[in-house]
Amino acid sequence: MTHKKSTADAKPPENTETTRWGIPWRFVGLLASGVAGFLITPYMQVGNDLKAHAIYACMAMTLYLFVLLLIYLYAYKEELSGFISKIFKTIKNFALNIWGKLNSTKKLIRAFAIFAGLSLLLLLIYNIIENSILHSEKIRNLPEGFNFSLKSNELSEIQNIRKSTFFYTSGALLVALLLTLSFTKRLKLILQEHILRIFVLTVVFGGVLSFFIPAFLYNYGFIGETKDLTTALFTITGGTIALFSLIKSHQKSELEREQLDTQKQKDARDHIRQLHNSYNDRFDKAVAELNGSDVKASYTAVPKLAKLADAWLDYKDLSNDTKELEKLKDKAEKEAQTIINILCKYIRTIPNNYTHEQLKEFKSLPESDIEILTHEVDIRRLIFSEISKRSSTFTRDGFGKIIDTYTGTWSDFEFDFSRAPIFYPLSSLTIEKGNFSSAKFYSNADFSGATFTQTADFSKATFTQNANFSWATFTQTADFESATFTQTARFHVTKFTQDANFRWATFTQTANFRSATFTQTANFRSATFERFEPTFATKLGKARFSAGTSPQNYMFSVAPDSKPINCKPATLLGKTFIIPLGTVLFDPDSPPKDHLGNYTVQSASAE
Repeated sequence: MTHKKSTADAKPPENTETTRWGIPWRFVGLLASGVAGFLITPYMQVGNDLKAHAIYACMAMTLYLFVLLLIYLYAYKEELSGFISKIFKTIKNFALNIWGKLNSTKKLIRAFAIFAGLSLLLLLIYNIIENSILHSEKIRNLPEGFNFSLKSNELSEIQNIRKSTFFYTSGALLVALLLTLSFTKRLKLILQEHILRIFVLTVVFGGVLSFFIPAFLYNYGFIGETKDLTTALFTITGGTIALFSLIKSHQKSELEREQLDTQKQKDARDHIRQLHNSYNDRFDKAVAELNGSDVKASYTAVPKLAKLADAWLDYKDLSNDTKELEKLKDKAEKEAQTIINILCKYIRTIPNNYTHEQLKEFKSLPESDIEILTHEVDIRRLIFSEISKRSSTFTRDGFGKIIDTYTGTWSDFEFDFSRAPIFYPLSSLTIEKGNFSSAKFYSNADFSGATFTQTADFSKATFTQNANFSWATFTQTADFESATFTQTARFHVTKFTQDANFRWATFTQTANFRSATFTQTANFRSATFERFEPTFATKLGKARFSAGTSPQNYMFSVAPDSKPINCKPATLLGKTFIIPLGTVLFDPDSPPKDHLGNYTVQSASAE
């Protein structure tokens, strides 16, 4: 993780909220300055002339634009925000585009443009002065008691002079602004290095203008009394000072806020780093205990590791930053999977100094060995129990049918028990993504009442003793392809919600599927029942096959040297299925009838 340095001379951070609200307020200020210029314009010698008032309103707005330009150059520096930048952005981009295409003559064109601009500016200033003198003469030549409220040739001439003076003045200001764009970088450097001096000069210059502009306008007959205009200019100058102070205060508060946020982020990162370091220490200690010789320490290490994985996954309150949370999520999931892999590896590892034959004859070993293996049973059963607590949970109806499934904190992780030596019961557990492929089950393999969420993979597994899956629920595929059952295989009242695959499976002794429920696929192709035919129906209960699927999904063509599965037709919902003798079809959309899995809508037994 990178750490951002906080320095005293850092630029004020971008504040999109301030920018968004600042633009409308600047337009309001522009309009307010125009209204103020219109209202405070003193009565002129021509009377209540709206055009003259409009001229002074435009002058006040132009002065406001100059003030905003100063604020923009200092306060926002390179930010192209505010209405001023929007006004000149198109002009500037167009000029820069043309400028870039004229590399060979840049200096010459630049010099010519500056010279032309200065010449035009001088010409406009000359015209302003000439018009002012002419206006003064016209006013002085008016007869005493001249009525400015009546239309006359003299009044029209004076009005035309005033209009042309306004346009010359506006043009001069515009040319001055365009010339300023050529020196933007230098002006920024000067402002950055001498901001206080520039500010003082601006205030002094504004105060001087407060005297000279009214005097100039009065001298040349544009206005009468000067006190109102002087007051207005002083007010604008004072407003500039207040606005500058406000901007400086805002910049200071923004800088302090940024420094505070940076410190908070640094503290949060330090806290996360310390927390993760403590997790690593706990992990190392718990793994050492799990694989150590102390039985009690090994037993307590299992919940320690499980809780550590939970602690890693509890990351959402560590940061408010989206990207940081994504990083924390990735790391948390990686660390939690590592812990799960450690626990699964322990399950896959054969206990020290024991062989597969000894595990097979577990009960006939000396007492000392039985005690050691009993402790191993407790530890390994505890691992499955901790996994079960964090796996999916279910809402069931009164007949045990799953209505809703709620994912657990470990539901999305991988659990690899392949080739594991299992010599202990795993009944009444929830097993998520159970990969038991090629596993070996010693003693009785007891999965009675277990719930397998997602695919349960028992392909090529070997059950050396009895295998009991009674009352178990497979919510997705149950894969027993090429599995070997050397003793009794019980699937009483077992629910196969999706595919039940027993292809190429071998049953040495009895295989009992009484009251089992097959909802989608039942595949016994090339399965081998060596000594006894499989049982699907007795007086105590009958296996059920869903009529909501295709008849081709039920396959009972066993291997040539196998005891057969005697099948007969049964019909429901207008479809005929070939299913084991004595079993029934059911309508999966009908409500359950009892806790054994019977439905209210079932066919007659297959005969």
